[in-house]
Amino acid sequence: MNPTEIYDALSQIAEASFDAEEFPFSFAEATDASQAAISKLRNGSTNKSDLPGGVLFGRRFHYAPATTGKSDTTLEQLRASKKTKSSKPAILLATDGEMIAAEHTASGETLHCAFKELGDQFGFFLPAAGKERYRAVEENPVDVKATGKLAKLYDALIRANPDWGTDARRHEMNQLMMRLIFCMFAEDVGIFPEQQFSRLIFTYAGDKGEEAHKAIIAAFRAMNLPTHERTGLPAWTGELDYVNGGLFAGTIDAPKFDTIAFRYLREACGLDWGKINPDIFGSMIQSVADPKQRSELGMHYTSVPNIMKVIGPLFLDDLDAEIHKGWDRARALQQTLGRMSHIRVFDPACGSGNFLVVSYRELRARETRIMQRLEELDGRNAMGTSEMFSRIKIDHFYGIEISDFAAETAKLALFIAEYQANASFKAIFGRCPAALPLRDAARIHRGNALEIEWEAVCPPPNNDEEIFIAGNPPFVGSNFQTSEQKSDRSELFKSDFKSYKNLDYVASWFYLATLYAEAFCRTNFAFVSTNSITQGRQVPSFWPRILENQKIRFAHTSFQWRNNASSNAAVICVIIGLCPKYISGAKLFDGKVISDVSSISPYLIPIPPVYVEGSGKSIFGLPRMDYGSKPADGGNLILSTEERDEIVQLYPDSNRFIRKYLGSQEVVRGQVRYCMWIKDQEASDAYQYPPFQKRIDAVRQFRTESSNPVTRPTAATPYKFWFTGPETKTHAILVPRVTSERRPYLPVERVGADVISSDLNQVLYDAPEWCIALIASRLHLVWIATVCGKLKSDFRYSNTLGWNTFPVPKFTDEQLEALSASARRILKCRYSHYPKTIADLYDPDKMPDDLRAVHKENDDLLESMYIGRPFRNDTERLETLFKLYAAKIKTLETASKKKKA
Repeated sequence: MNPTEIYDALSQIAEASFDAEEFPFSFAEATDASQAAISKLRNGSTNKSDLPGGVLFGRRFHYAPATTGKSDTTLEQLRASKKTKSSKPAILLATDGEMIAAEHTASGETLHCAFKELGDQFGFFLPAAGKERYRAVEENPVDVKATGKLAKLYDALIRANPDWGTDARRHEMNQLMMRLIFCMFAEDVGIFPEQQFSRLIFTYAGDKGEEAHKAIIAAFRAMNLPTHERTGLPAWTGELDYVNGGLFAGTIDAPKFDTIAFRYLREACGLDWGKINPDIFGSMIQSVADPKQRSELGMHYTSVPNIMKVIGPLFLDDLDAEIHKGWDRARALQQTLGRMSHIRVFDPACGSGNFLVVSYRELRARETRIMQRLEELDGRNAMGTSEMFSRIKIDHFYGIEISDFAAETAKLALFIAEYQANASFKAIFGRCPAALPLRDAARIHRGNALEIEWEAVCPPPNNDEEIFIAGNPPFVGSNFQTSEQKSDRSELFKSDFKSYKNLDYVASWFYLATLYAEAFCRTNFAFVSTNSITQGRQVPSFWPRILENQKIRFAHTSFQWRNNASSNAAVICVIIGLCPKYISGAKLFDGKVISDVSSISPYLIPIPPVYVEGSGKSIFGLPRMDYGSKPADGGNLILSTEERDEIVQLYPDSNRFIRKYLGSQEVVRGQVRYCMWIKDQEASDAYQYPPFQKRIDAVRQFRTESSNPVTRPTAATPYKFWFTGPETKTHAILVPRVTSERRPYLPVERVGADVISSDLNQVLYDAPEWCIALIASRLHLVWIATVCGKLKSDFRYSNTLGWNTFPVPKFTDEQLEALSASARRILKCRYSHYPKTIADLYDPDKMPDDLRAVHKENDDLLESMYIGRPFRNDTERLETLFKLYAAKIKTLETASKKKKA
């Protein structure tokens, strides 16, 4: 169920007679519980409530009926319940049928409302359905109601007119929906006389809507023509005003309405459209035409706070500073108004227009504030001229959007935003231009932003104009792009980039914005992006070209993108804003910390740009780090503890072909697995054991049938791993390739020569112990976190990018011995806490004090070898490491040039 369906179901419960016994089961059904689960709840097999008449539904909700007027008291009982504390349900819910008292157990936030408001409070109860709560949706339920009605109307019309659901007529269908929405909004806010449009449509549509399509076509045609040009239209259309603004331009048609579609049209017209919020409504109605999006209806929404993270430092903060500086000087404020009238905002991935709507609204709000201040300073000259109204027009806002429905939505959202801003202006100043006919329209172009010439959509700035490009382009990693997207990227990048196949799709927008800004002055831009564009191989592949003539003027370091609900809740994003190189200063946002810095590198740290390239060997002379061994065996060479014990029990001598096998999970969580480890000269002996024979044959078949041409030849040696690391003589040092960012230090383990590491670890074979002191240091963690790629938010360890580039000073023998001793102290302290695992010991909330102390000693020891004292913070650590890296690269380049000479 999507949120709209949950709203409908809860509303039905609120309207029905209250039955305390039946309510929890109806509530479970309304919050998307299956019938099988509800049946078990009814018969008591899964209901573990310890309160009279209570129902505890796992981690969803705990309900208890309340006596009249005692809902709050019953909620207290739910809080105190032992079963609540052990089961941790998302929602506590008590009601007497008159009032509801509810609480989110995670946050402690409570709700007290009338029972009849249950539907309107649907957003509070979304966690009971396993959905992320999103305040922007629940605070304005009319958006959800309206979207639900539109979705039903859309589906009903497609069922009644299947041809309107085809590609050939989809644009007409989308336009129909946008025009209907405008009309319903217009008659509820006073643009049209109250109920004018719906009254006329329902009067001339026939009793069952059989003539509705004709009435709608006539109304739309009338609104597209001045009154004196309306020849051949029904007389009743003379009541309708001329709208203009391009809203009714082009083809005008409408599908036929059956009784169901006509009923949904009536219900939609009955809503109060004057309360819709354009910065969320646009995103919501975008999902109307796409059933795939309805599972998270209203959640695919870029929140205003996140939009402000982009447009604030891009241009609004500068305007605010300018307003503040000139607050007492009318001439300065007039100049600011003039500047604002020349601002153009362009979103080349505009979706349903959220960025444009919020930008427009914020500019209008500042303009109004300045005008109010001018009246205070000089009432006779408040506006410059007595006729002056807003000089911020919606045709100053440009967008490109590939989805037809979203593009139409963006235009409508800006119309609505303009009307609401004008209404606010009138409330303050007592006047505003007539609502109709519409004078301007947003410049929204439908098409592929990677194929369209941007200057054809957003003309280059002239005179005093400023262009600000902003948006939230698609998040698609290089491995997940469609063939069309890869083709787009290839055509775009091939002339300027040697290596581009590993770039995320969003890089295309940064590149095109760079080309636009290089061609046309007074252009700044900022985009939301997945943080992978600032990590790993993408940095040296991409950013040198982008920063040839631009600089990073501001950036938000990694934060979780929480707007896309469950489907994309784990997306980790950054925001990067760029400007011409000659502009001084930069601003770095790291959570709640804001720093004014001289420069920001593509790794989003406050240093000049330095690009870390992967290397096949350590450029600082560290021991070689390899991958662990990779089986590529279909799981047949790997043994669980039980499988290993069973084989050895039957064939004790077979134990010589079995080794302990550690991947990243085994290293971190102390899990144990085994593998078959058979050398060429031992193959015939191992084959004599039936369990081995069966598994070896299965590996041969798996590799023979593999689609990978590199794997198939290894079917000739099915007893061996596909790739084997170097032979270990004494020990190996294992570093898991992916590890949680929560840990204060990277996991590293020392194992004997009898252990085989999987390819999920990077491995130092027979390397000196002091390597452990390096890997287990804070210094190494911040380097890996910065220059290597990440898997979601987890660190991804790379030997070529992380270890082989890790800058170290020239250690003396005494220093290396001190580091080896430090490594031994860390391992010894760890082992003293056995059987606790690395996962247990390095949980930041549970790390033992003695282990934390030996790590601190290791950090202080190592860092003193760099600068004679411990570093003050991670910024200083990275500044030093990047300086060492840059100096080493310069030395190597100089040596290479001399050698060639």
